[in-house]
Amino acid sequence: MKKYYIFGLMFLSFLVISVVSPRVFTQSYRLTKVGYVDLDRVVKEVTKDDVFVENLKLKMQEQNDNRDLAETNNTEINTNPRDNSLRGQVKRQVASSLLGIVKKEGYTLILERTEYAILYADRNFDITDAVIKDVKESVMKK
Repeated sequence: MKKYYIFGLMFLSFLVISVVSPRVFTQSYRLTKVGYVDLDRVVKEVTKDDVFVENLKLKMQEQNDNRDLAETNNTEINTNPRDNSLRGQVKRQVASSLLGIVKKEGYTLILERTEYAILYADRNFDITDAVIKDVKESVMKK
């Protein structure tokens, strides 16, 4: 009788572990969300769109005018080491859009897709198209 009791207890504990264990592992898996983005492709796709480039140039001109107006009202000399070229502005827009997507979608890790950094990754992890779309939308609506 004692033997059946031990086997029953072992079976019951095995059953509980097999039911609870996958849920625990699944929860820890859900806490990590990984994606990658091809930044070279983003910059190429975004800068080949003439309407986008014109809107970005207008935005840059507006920022320069606002900065010039602030400098004439302010006696302090403000040296800004930021890259004020078109490429620098595109990079800032991409970074801003990427951070927005990361926060909205809950990513914990974003990698850059380069020839040597990521040799293979499933297309399900690629967020390049989402970044391109977000960058274009952010400049077009402003």
